[in-house]
Amino acid sequence: MLATENSEDTSEPRVRDLAHRRTAQRRAIESVELSDHNAGARVTEVVRHRLADGSERIVITNAARDVPRELVDHAFEALRYTGLVCAPDGDGAIALLGMTQPLDALLSVIPWGAHDALDRLLSTARAQHVSVMLLPPSVAAHDVSSL
Repeated sequence: MLATENSEDTSEPRVRDLAHRRTAQRRAIESVELSDHNAGARVTEVVRHRLADGSERIVITNAARDVPRELVDHAFEALRYTGLVCAPDGDGAIALLGMTQPLDALLSVIPWGAHDALDRLLSTARAQHVSVMLLPPSVAAHDVSSL
């Protein structure tokens, strides 16, 4: 059988490279200062822009944190099963958000920068019937400003 661009056979290097590029093009990583009081609007803007560009899964890391690559990869994998993922860092702040669609109503009510932002995100998601997957804490995440 000849492998084509649409084939599931990834035994040939060229086909594997094409499959990898297609997958990578549907994923987007952005960094936003999630402790800023305007973070919700900025996250919404990023998600809308990336979806318009053809991305299907968007991961937003906290610009003030050093988020491990493994956590980002875990978020992309989790987004195959849910529309929203989030991960705290070691001190309970939001280290990462992942989405497959804009969640304007949810993001607009989160007190970004508050000590309970993650708790409010989770409780508001539950109240709005938004499926969310909480990833393990990013214990390796460090506050960039303290480095």
